[in-house]
Amino acid sequence: MSNRKLMRSVLWTALLVAGAALAQEAAISGADFTGGKADAQLSAIGKQAAASGKTVVITAPAYWQAKVAAKVRAGAHGKPVTIRFSNGFYENVLVRTESAASKPEAETKPETKVAAQPTAKPKPEIKPEPKTAKAEPKPETHSVSKPVASEVAKPAPAPRVSTPVATQPPLQKTVASVAPPAPPPQGNIVAVPQVSQQPAVVPIPTSATNPTGAKPALPVAPSGDEARQRLLAALNNDRPAAGELHEAQLQSGDQVYSDGDTLAVVRLEGLQRSLYWLTGPVDLQRVQYSPQGNGRYLVIGPIDPKAHAAHRPSARQVIVAHMPAANDAARARLEKLYNNGQPITDSLKVAQLQPEDRLLVDGNTILVVRREGNLMSRYWLDGSIDLGQNGVLKVDTNLYQVTGSLH
Repeated sequence: MSNRKLMRSVLWTALLVAGAALAQEAAISGADFTGGKADAQLSAIGKQAAASGKTVVITAPAYWQAKVAAKVRAGAHGKPVTIRFSNGFYENVLVRTESAASKPEAETKPETKVAAQPTAKPKPEIKPEPKTAKAEPKPETHSVSKPVASEVAKPAPAPRVSTPVATQPPLQKTVASVAPPAPPPQGNIVAVPQVSQQPAVVPIPTSATNPTGAKPALPVAPSGDEARQRLLAALNNDRPAAGELHEAQLQSGDQVYSDGDTLAVVRLEGLQRSLYWLTGPVDLQRVQYSPQGNGRYLVIGPIDPKAHAAHRPSARQVIVAHMPAANDAARARLEKLYNNGQPITDSLKVAQLQPEDRLLVDGNTILVVRREGNLMSRYWLDGSIDLGQNGVLKVDTNLYQVTGSLH
């Protein structure tokens, strides 16, 4: 009888630990986040993190990170909360907490001053290196040895130990109870924020004021291979796809994910989820595709390619764009946000739009961002365009992408 009670106590303890672990993680869809349905969940995570001293790790698009952090801090009621950010490709929010001891050493706040030399030199561990290179010491502190150049060039009969010098570790993204900074640009890529959020200005000089002609790039849609890699990472844990499917092979319950022109199908086969690439002619406007938001569709019936295609009624969103005047308020906002306040003087007709063009909409004013070689060019759109047509993909509240031919 005592053994039975002991086993029961162990099981209850395991269940309580598992429940606590689950309470520290949250996967929130874009619709729930923007609609406010996840506010209480995020607030509870912030309250728990403030009480336990754990770090909150937020994975979300760059233009949502500040909002997520604000909702997490609201639950802390003024107590300090440490938050670390990670850029997400899809419009959803992943939040988890982790203990301070489990954070990588590179993400701790770096020292801004060189550490003073101790009175007694640390006893380094001497490891001989191949060829004639000097042995790098491995001191007890987080210092990095910096050998003299002349000593490296000339081999010595016995290994010599260079004096350790403390260097500044890499910068980190950890933010403690302060507003999160904008994430650093990746290479020459600069994040495109929403106009409604009034984000920080990103310096993007134009050729009129920049004699070198260099223009930092805004994000563009990934190529086919890059899109497949992103879908595999997000939907299949980086495992290879199980194969390819055509539209006629789709089944009710299949989930179709679009990344530009790249389509993936997630199918539940027994207790296993399998990912396939959707190839061949695909018409996502058929009634069999039920839009779920953020480029995801639920297949609600079989598709016969030989039968007449029934399409969903599309909501037209026609905007008559024009070249804005020099004192136009929308023009000033877009130039400030996406061109460092410098004037944009070129324009494009709707017929001149190309796939992969990005459209930033502010009322009846539309800014076109296009990659041309290694540069990003900016134009004002001039003409009438239906943003609800098949060749235009809505990426965010005021951000659209051209994906095909337009009418």
